[in-house]
Amino acid sequence: MARRVVVTKAKSADHELLQVIVIYEEGVNKQIVKAENPFTKRHDVLYQSSNGYEFK
Repeated sequence: MARRVVVTKAKSADHELLQVIVIYEEGVNKQIVKAENPFTKRHDVLYQSSNGYEFK
């Protein structure tokens, strides 16, 4: 089963740039992820392999 990954940018209270990585549970489709993150253009996928997850 595939897991969706979204990478966004944010600012901390100290005005430092942060990279926020959200990994969704298995079974969530692309439309749900896009609805929750409308300003994110990059939606990646993690596929389960024999020794863990493979990033594509």
